[in-house]
Amino acid sequence: MATAEQLRRQRERQSIFSGLYNAVNARNAALAAQGRRPVLGGLLSKEPVQGADTLRYEGVGNMLMNLLSPAAKAIDAPMAAYQGNIPREDMLGEALNAAGFSMLGGGGASAPVGALRSGVLRINKEQLDPLGYQKTKMRDYLSNTKLDKQDLGERLDRTPISWEDMENKLIMPLYGDRTSGGYLLSGVDDIKFDNPVYTEGGVDFKRGKANQADRAIWASNSNIVTRIANTAQKAGEETGERIYGMTGSMAPDANDFAVHTGSAMAELVRGSTITRQGAKEFNDIMRTIDPTFVGIRSPKLREWVDSTTSPMRKSFIRLMDSSPMQAAGFPSPAKARLSVTDPTQVDMGAGMFGLGVSRIDELNPVLPAKAKGNLAQSVPHSTYNTQITGDYVGSLPPIPQSLLFRDVYDAMEGKSTKSGQLLNEAHKTHAIKTKMPIQRLRPDVLEGILDYLARQEK
Repeated sequence: MATAEQLRRQRERQSIFSGLYNAVNARNAALAAQGRRPVLGGLLSKEPVQGADTLRYEGVGNMLMNLLSPAAKAIDAPMAAYQGNIPREDMLGEALNAAGFSMLGGGGASAPVGALRSGVLRINKEQLDPLGYQKTKMRDYLSNTKLDKQDLGERLDRTPISWEDMENKLIMPLYGDRTSGGYLLSGVDDIKFDNPVYTEGGVDFKRGKANQADRAIWASNSNIVTRIANTAQKAGEETGERIYGMTGSMAPDANDFAVHTGSAMAELVRGSTITRQGAKEFNDIMRTIDPTFVGIRSPKLREWVDSTTSPMRKSFIRLMDSSPMQAAGFPSPAKARLSVTDPTQVDMGAGMFGLGVSRIDELNPVLPAKAKGNLAQSVPHSTYNTQITGDYVGSLPPIPQSLLFRDVYDAMEGKSTKSGQLLNEAHKTHAIKTKMPIQRLRPDVLEGILDYLARQEK
């Protein structure tokens, strides 16, 4: 079976635009051989170092070739799909590219459906959405969003603790979305939900019904929970100490994996005016990813969203977060993400640690999706099939991950990738997520944290 890269090359060879693709690839290969990369669509190139000192003019011809390449792919996408030359992982991007070009003569060139033409079109994206809840430009200020929701009073209160209480403790990261727990969402703005959405947490999962029933402190897919348990057990055996799991925040669109975010999105769809062409484009794209997709106007849309996989739910929401779909009248993903976000984390940045701290059980901490003996979940999570048990410890003032996971940051300081790019914040976040390090909160680490908190208070 051909690999994804082999399919891409085969597509370029068989395309009517093979000459264009060959020219672009040859030019980019020549730049790579010189240790340079294209900038501004190929108009310039530069070496992989910070600053503009190594910029070099490459010519308008190079830029035009790079600009024409996506248009060519949009045109030959149907034939490439027929020939089986589009890898599965490229389908969403290819479909979005084709949809964008097909709609340029219509909705894509006009103001989005429902836009406030009196002023919003003249306001930049960052003013409308300063917290980055949506990739595309919103049609109104994020802060104008009105939520009809009820706190069901199911959660136990968070217990405030201080960073000094954690001195010399061993800490491991638990990255999670910022969704709320124990709320019932009945509407957004003027859209009343047919079926209210129940939120299950986020960081407050460790304060909710599953914690009260089973001492569950976290939930995720089985492979991740098993890895957390094994890492904690190994570190505990080596040190003779207990391991503390500490929650870290993710970006707003990390909410897209959760059932309750998809449910809110489906309810918003029902109250939105979507163009017929937009609905068709959306359905066509979704069905290249999931042939069983019921259709954006199907009465079973909510049922599909609630029962599909997290990756499919993410594709469903992020497809709406594209310029062609927003122009066609699809609802704002930012409003869906905001509607299920924990109120105390609405303006929290990504990579902030400390809001939830728990001590992970040493023996048999994993509660599997299917009961095994006396290991059974009393309160399953609709998104994540496996839970881990322990003792809730408390809630800390959140701090940037760079202050907590000092060993990872110090080890990566000044290092570069194989291509020569200096390791940045994204690389360090990836390292923390994949390596799942155990960090001792030494006195020097604590001192940096306390200095940061003191500055925040001024």
